[in-house]
Amino acid sequence: MSILYISMNGVTKQFGGRVVLYDISFGLEKGKLLALLGPSGCGKTTLLNALAGLVDIDGGTISIGDRLYSRPGYSLAPEERKIGMVFQDFALWPHMTVFDNIAFGLRVKRVPRRTIHERVMEVLQTVRMVGFEKRFPHQLSGGQKQRVAIARALAPEPAVLLMDEPLSSLDAKLREEMRWQLMEIVRKTGITTVYVTHDQIEALTMADHVILLNQGRIEQEGSPVELYQSPRTEFCASFIGASNLLPCSIVNHMGSWAKIDVDGFRTTASVYDDTISASAVWMVRPSDVSIVPDARDSNDEATYAKAVILQRAFQGDTWQYRVRLDGPSHVSLEIWDEQAREVGDAVFIRILRESGRLIRPAHSPQLV
Repeated sequence: MSILYISMNGVTKQFGGRVVLYDISFGLEKGKLLALLGPSGCGKTTLLNALAGLVDIDGGTISIGDRLYSRPGYSLAPEERKIGMVFQDFALWPHMTVFDNIAFGLRVKRVPRRTIHERVMEVLQTVRMVGFEKRFPHQLSGGQKQRVAIARALAPEPAVLLMDEPLSSLDAKLREEMRWQLMEIVRKTGITTVYVTHDQIEALTMADHVILLNQGRIEQEGSPVELYQSPRTEFCASFIGASNLLPCSIVNHMGSWAKIDVDGFRTTASVYDDTISASAVWMVRPSDVSIVPDARDSNDEATYAKAVILQRAFQGDTWQYRVRLDGPSHVSLEIWDEQAREVGDAVFIRILRESGRLIRPAHSPQLV
């Protein structure tokens, strides 16, 4: 049985009468990395600041280990929480060397000088910055500054590491490189980490557990694989990965499967819930729709249809196509395929039975 290290139960927060966090509850095991994912304004940073003790909460409780950190009317001071924080803008002291930036928190705590030197050199080794200790921030690249910021957060040996969009100010190639380095650092130190991001790639590649926030509420949570493969709502399916999302009506519900009508196009989709309304949203990933020769395979349970290519875009190892199905429905789908084709080409598509999925429409609390 897993033991939860960070626990949030029913946390709410208001600013000026506007609720920004609604009944947030989750748990995180020690040594795991949790990604708080969502668009701007969804409450990610407020939730992180509540964990850090920078924001008081109006309802619920926050605990780390066996100690209560926050409840209405009580908040353990940030300096007593044993939490390290890495900010989006690095927040390094420009007049201090790398060594002094990292040592700052230890000196505030009056740690002995020899211990400070040993600890700073240890974390410099962890973030692969040995040899840079005498440099100033203006002499560092963006990635080097970020590693110094991480080293500074790790130096006091915090129980929890909080990261607020730590890679968003870096260019695309450096972000990818830093993702691998961050994963290595977190795994090497074994520190429990909460990572705020709006970038689905960061969340899916780095996290053990993902919480997707939407307008201050938990939209869905689970492992990266669960959120990608089994989104329950239209918001989750559209935010995590590319998806074709089309309104549909249920023709026949058969347990975990349903025959559906998508504007005249008939197909079959899986149903994640035993109860479902007469209408839902049909979701199918572009990678799950295949362009095939004009021949049906009688051995598989798939839907076949003729289509014409409306648009195309080169994606490097694949082509991205927008196609319209033949017939009166005018259903359009995005498809990824390795072969180059021309706009206007007629194609034959195949959708496996298990590829399509029925999910909740936007703003629908549940399928009933």
